[in-house]
Amino acid sequence: MINQYEVPACIEDTIPALKKALHQFPAVFHIYDTVSCLSEYTDRQLREQNFQVADKCLQLAGKLYERGNTVVREAITRVFLPVLCSIPLADAVSRIRMYSLIPDSLYPLYIQHQLTGNGNR
Repeated sequence: MINQYEVPACIEDTIPALKKALHQFPAVFHIYDTVSCLSEYTDRQLREQNFQVADKCLQLAGKLYERGNTVVREAITRVFLPVLCSIPLADAVSRIRMYSLIPDSLYPLYIQHQLTGNGNR
């Protein structure tokens, strides 16, 4: 099980580009800031259509949700998911592309968030 103190190292190992950003605050003690850093980076990659990097970010978020303790799962649900749901999907191609990138562990949460009106469609 991944705890909140291990998350920054998991992110750095998977996405080295975030190393500097994660060290700008004591991320080890602030899981919400850490997940926010990951979610903002993922958002930027998706909006710039850098799908290869975005896929790594999404797979990591899925892994953190799947294997994380309660604190980690809550941070993914409260911080990462709303950012993911706020990404505009202009057409069917965008929607299909986005759906194909979302890991199985996050997909039901993503759809539920969309259906409850908490995300932009």
